[in-house]
Amino acid sequence: MDISVVFPTKNRAQHVKRSVRTAFKARNVREVIVVDGGSTDKTVEIAEREGARVIVQSKLTYPGKGVAMRDGAYLAEGDIVLYLDIDIRNLSPEFIERLAEPIIKGEAEFVKGCFERAAGRVTELVAKPLLRMFYPELAKFSQPLSGEIAGLREIFYKVEFEEGWGVDVGLLIDLHRLGVRITERHIGYKDHDMKPLHALTDMAYQVAEAILKRAIEDGVADRLWAQQYISRLESIELSEGYV
Repeated sequence: MDISVVFPTKNRAQHVKRSVRTAFKARNVREVIVVDGGSTDKTVEIAEREGARVIVQSKLTYPGKGVAMRDGAYLAEGDIVLYLDIDIRNLSPEFIERLAEPIIKGEAEFVKGCFERAAGRVTELVAKPLLRMFYPELAKFSQPLSGEIAGLREIFYKVEFEEGWGVDVGLLIDLHRLGVRITERHIGYKDHDMKPLHALTDMAYQVAEAILKRAIEDGVADRLWAQQYISRLESIELSEGYV
């Protein structure tokens, strides 16, 4: 099975060369796609020089991670679409091979990567409590907001991509609802840039909204309660840290 590695990115010129080269070294990688969100540095130039297929994000918005992921899935040609953050300093071919292995072996259709790192504030304060409340069967995933994921290309055509930070947990819930076989794979230690405080605050809202929207649709959450919960997020203080 061929793999399309997709890097959603914006202004990460310092990481592009190493990440693209590393991805091409992994077994079964057919193509590397960089979905650019409107970089003003040399991200695009370097990616093209390293042989990546560069796509300009179809909707330039902040945060546009989900838009970039959707575009990458729709334009990928591999049997497996595998997403990675481009700023992983210790990225190795083994990261990619470990993520794809359960799919190649027929053990899963969607894989969430987990890694050695302290759980972040948005994960612990927002994502995990809401999942335990409304989707307890997904509470076993140690890092539900992980951006390191892989799936059969065809399954991504069946789900909605949230445009922003809610995309990762949204995909997890939607694919679970469809009965897709999901597993979590440990990919080792992850060394990458921390998100700034304003991004953590935005993420908390969007992650909560993604989960609660689906819980309301499934009849397991009350709309008024959900609105009140979102309002109460204003009182949560998120200090600098991982997601």
